[in-house]
Amino acid sequence: MQNAGNDALNAKDYAKALENYEKALAVWGTQAQDYAMIYNCAICAIKVNDMDKAVKYYDIAYTNNYRAEDALFNKAVIYKFQKKNDEYQKAITEGNTKFPANVKFKGEISQNFFIEAGSHVNAANAILKAAIDKINSKKFKDAKDPGYVAEMEKAKKEFAVAVTSLDKALEYNPANDKAKALKETCEKQIKTL
Repeated sequence: MQNAGNDALNAKDYAKALENYEKALAVWGTQAQDYAMIYNCAICAIKVNDMDKAVKYYDIAYTNNYRAEDALFNKAVIYKFQKKNDEYQKAITEGNTKFPANVKFKGEISQNFFIEAGSHVNAANAILKAAIDKINSKKFKDAKDPGYVAEMEKAKKEFAVAVTSLDKALEYNPANDKAKALKETCEKQIKTL
């Protein structure tokens, strides 16, 4: 059954490969597990869009230290795809802790901080736009109006939080040019407001 699974995998018949691998696992007995086959089960499960099964097999491979870094990273990516944010965060954090030299985990963490920063920049820009609209509609007298000044302070705080997130993004990926550029923009905005 394992050989039939390998043949089906080579033929890119992922459903048949997974079926044969699972049959082999069901009758495996007490001999040492074939973690390469289990890892292949995860790959086949992805190809047939059974993400929960893929996570199960990647988890077995990871727990038994078979291609552990890849298994944990792939599991994290599946969680991200499934929008299971808590599980995703836990997996990438664990991966970064256990495999500190692995740039894929660092890249994911950096990207998360970049996205977080982007939401703060968007919030700051929305505050700025609303305040300018209030000046244009005469709800605020001018740029010295206390309401307008208060709104500018809110926008500054959002930009400052964005800078903190971007610093973290750059800590994990110092080569992230988008994070560098956005940080520079935020810092300019803070100085101008």
